[in-house]
Amino acid sequence: MTALRFPVGQFLAALLTVLTVSSCGTTAGGDSGGGTCKVRHEIDQITSRFPSFKQLESTSWCGITPKSESRVPGPTDVRLVGVLNAVDDKAVLKDLEDPGLQFEAAAPKDVPAEIAKLLPEGARWMMSEAVNMRITEDLYFGSFYYDKRSGQVLFDCSNPHRKDGPAPSVVTVG
Repeated sequence: MTALRFPVGQFLAALLTVLTVSSCGTTAGGDSGGGTCKVRHEIDQITSRFPSFKQLESTSWCGITPKSESRVPGPTDVRLVGVLNAVDDKAVLKDLEDPGLQFEAAAPKDVPAEIAKLLPEGARWMMSEAVNMRITEDLYFGSFYYDKRSGQVLFDCSNPHRKDGPAPSVVTVG
């Protein structure tokens, strides 16, 4: 008989992420993928997910639960979208100058109106797949747009994992 490997730890980590983010003021309805964006400003929710930005000066974000036509009960996906200002915005701008990161001009799509109105006027958004992979560690979908003028970062992620919790584990059932 072969052992069945079931990623229970990963499932539990994802479930906790959904519960944490969805409890942060998400309501159903409206647009932006089916949910309404209630803007929040809790810095710890963002630094725990994106520690590479270190200390944040400010952040505005929302967790959106997309509408689902599925009637099958199960974990809910959460879209986390917002803008952050790192205390060390020079580090953000320094990343933009690194040719190894291959930043390219990119226009953010489907930004909720509540977040779009907080973005700097005349922003020059740049995105790097290498930065996206570095931040998400390839565990979830995430796009990070850096503004070349202000040093602000716009983030748009699905089910981002907290980095301050226990690491997921694989359990062998047998």
